[in-house]
Amino acid sequence: MIQKLGPARFVLPALVVILVGCVMSLMFYPMIAMSPKELPFAVLNLDEGATTPQGDVNAGEKMVQGLLESSADEGEDAPIAWEIVDSQDELDEVLADNEYYGALTIPVDFAQSQAAAQAGQGEASAVDVALDNAKSPLLATQLQSRMGAMFEQQGLAADVEVINTGDAQSTAASPMAGMMSQQIGIMPLMMMSLAASVLLTRILPRARAHSAGGRFATLGTQVGLAAVVSFVAALTTVCMLEWIVEANAPFWTTTLFLWVASLAVMLLFLGAFDIALPLGLLTVLFALLCGMVTGVLPAEALPAFWADWIHPWAPQAHIGDGLRDILYRGADLMPRGTGGLLALGGVGLALLVIAGLLPSRRVEEPVEAQATPVDGQTQLAGAHEPRH
Repeated sequence: MIQKLGPARFVLPALVVILVGCVMSLMFYPMIAMSPKELPFAVLNLDEGATTPQGDVNAGEKMVQGLLESSADEGEDAPIAWEIVDSQDELDEVLADNEYYGALTIPVDFAQSQAAAQAGQGEASAVDVALDNAKSPLLATQLQSRMGAMFEQQGLAADVEVINTGDAQSTAASPMAGMMSQQIGIMPLMMMSLAASVLLTRILPRARAHSAGGRFATLGTQVGLAAVVSFVAALTTVCMLEWIVEANAPFWTTTLFLWVASLAVMLLFLGAFDIALPLGLLTVLFALLCGMVTGVLPAEALPAFWADWIHPWAPQAHIGDGLRDILYRGADLMPRGTGGLLALGGVGLALLVIAGLLPSRRVEEPVEAQATPVDGQTQLAGAHEPRH
């Protein structure tokens, strides 16, 4: 086939190199261009103020006002978007709901302790900073040092705590363990789901069936086998999580979630490849390559295109949400991300229905030569009789 291209075939290697370069750029650019922007952070001011010779002061209110003004001045480039909460109960609720990347709490005696410290009577109380590891282990690790340095520059003491660290034994040994545990739970599952989907469409090709009933029967068999293979993929991934990073993930909760994830991904790939090979390849390009980093990087840390167009529907983003919910927050059934995966599975089923309704191109069956008797002799059917 390549020989038919003539002299143009010598350009093919260069085109392949350029194509691979473009694909690799799609994979690595979001990681290189990562820059956290407007991370939602809660701030709770419990400071009751203090009476000084200069009058009543509330250092906590001044601090909150300064944080809000600083974020407003930086606009969309501000790394943190501070949002005020009114009570400890409200703060506990929003942190339990995984709504913020962290929280700043200004203690009750903040102003009084500062006034006493200025008078040489003790030290000023430290502010409390909580960073949610379940929101993003990578950002929690980065912010842990940044937060301490930021308040130190302002002459303030800060007690920085990382919450929702989970039970992973390797987390304390390496800051990268949290990110790796997610990637090991995401990328192998995606690759296994893709490979199995492509094989199923080759083993059970839709085009072989020329009636709608035959096509839907073939597609139904594909889905049934996908349900079995996706369970095997989920079990394999859970074993990898345990053997490689010792994630201590709850076995059945993690297995069931990854089963749903793998089946949803397989349905998406099956539907796309059953409709047309180019559509399947395009789905792989955007779902697998463009979405690779969304499993570990939140939308607020991605470039605008990835944050707005890739992250909302990328399977890896939803799988990452679910794994973090299970590993770091002890979620049971239906962890975060399950709804998004079910939606992707629904899209895959819709594509399969479309594939079943599309007419198949008929494959001409070769005409077999049949022997027929002619005047006591045997002659091949369809062969021309010799002319006399």
